[in-house]
Amino acid sequence: MREIPIQYQIACVILTALFIWSFSIAREPRGWRRLFQSMFSKSETFSVNKNKVIDEALKRYGIVIAMVILVADVSCFVMGVTYPFREKLRALTPDQRESMLEINKVKNNTITSPLP
Repeated sequence: MREIPIQYQIACVILTALFIWSFSIAREPRGWRRLFQSMFSKSETFSVNKNKVIDEALKRYGIVIAMVILVADVSCFVMGVTYPFREKLRALTPDQRESMLEINKVKNNTITSPLP
């Protein structure tokens, strides 16, 4: 069996890291908001309500973004695992494909036919 191409491996590693990062932000938004505010925002007046709104938005959008990244990660993993099989099917000649379709039809008929 051929191994998974490097493109799929790299994409899976990057997507997994992005998922873990975005999920950790969504799980504990207060620490990430404070880190961002300490690094990038000007010293403004402290507003508890504003910070709560920011934390809630981080939670809401963070979970959605994390789940989208997780779906992309799983899709990439499945594409990588099935790559050798797809390449094998792509390399078949039309005659080989026709005979394979006939074999599958016979197999399906024997499975679905009732026993005598």
